[in-house]
Amino acid sequence: MFRSPGAGTAIEHTAARRAGGASQPPIVKRVYERRPITLVGKAESDMSGRTGKQMAGGLKPGERVDSQFSVAYKKPVAEYRNGYMFEVRVADRTGQLTVKYWGDRDQGSVQGIYSSFDKDDVVHIVGAASEYKGQTEVSVSKENGGSIARVPEGMYDMSEFIPSVDDIPGKRERLLSLVGKVDEPHMRALLESFFADGDFMDRFSSSPASIQMHSAAVGGLIHHTLNVAELALEIARQHPELDRDIVLTGALLHDIGKVMTFEVTTRIDHTLGGNLLGEVVLGDEMLAAHIAGVEGFPEDLTMKLRHILLSHHGRMDWGAPVEPMTPEALAVHKADDSDAKVEYMITKRKDAQTEDDWIWDGRLRRRIYLR
Repeated sequence: MFRSPGAGTAIEHTAARRAGGASQPPIVKRVYERRPITLVGKAESDMSGRTGKQMAGGLKPGERVDSQFSVAYKKPVAEYRNGYMFEVRVADRTGQLTVKYWGDRDQGSVQGIYSSFDKDDVVHIVGAASEYKGQTEVSVSKENGGSIARVPEGMYDMSEFIPSVDDIPGKRERLLSLVGKVDEPHMRALLESFFADGDFMDRFSSSPASIQMHSAAVGGLIHHTLNVAELALEIARQHPELDRDIVLTGALLHDIGKVMTFEVTTRIDHTLGGNLLGEVVLGDEMLAAHIAGVEGFPEDLTMKLRHILLSHHGRMDWGAPVEPMTPEALAVHKADDSDAKVEYMITKRKDAQTEDDWIWDGRLRRRIYLR
């Protein structure tokens, strides 16, 4: 087992926070008890010679870390028993992890490293992975030969941080062909008010569908929407009692709020509106505004389509303001939930970095078989 400075125990003390400017963030008084660094067995050989991109989701305690990550956020420099330290949350396309930089008593030097990179920069991390409170994190210190350095733009592969789906132009054509299959004139006009708008279509076809759960990629939203629409159409084919136009229109529009929910830099993050309001509220506002722009749009269709969007998460404890109360809304929810969960499990299996046959997934609360 490898034990690093980050595996230490935090000792709480009352701290006075000093005001600081942009170049001198506040110093937070905290004391950490560092454990000695020890190398045992295979971990010692892992401390050198490792090449290639190590993914955040695959790091294990005891591994030497030498890889690039995007900066999600930084915590201010703090004092600990042996000097000054700071904490950074980093990410790539497989997940996030905490990095702790353990410096000496040269506060200016530690502050200089802290100030040399910002949120959304890509940094090269050299250090050691350890376990702290059941989570893998990375410790960086002089003792373990660690370093943190900003990577200039153009010197990293964006696909390691944010993947992109294949053939976005082809997906745009497929979506427009589905719009053309809606016969009811008001719903057809509503769909065209979104997808015939070049600016909206550009945003829609480049947006991710989530940060980590499913279709977390450039183009993930249009990819997921097409899957949901085609699954929902299959349900409508098997159940001809359903109003096919409502099912298809609702499926195509169920996630429109995500164009206002996510932003893409070197990682996928929430916008302010995405955090404060959420994609369901944002999407309902957009839908209501576009419906108002279609002359003579029937009131009953307005309620049914808004209900599909508001209920597509399926359950209130999953973020739905209401649960599906029409068979068309249930069809869209089931198609949405099925595509999201199947793709999530496929991605977890593909990205798993282990020789084991199984991994435990905390989101699905079950084991996933990898073979």
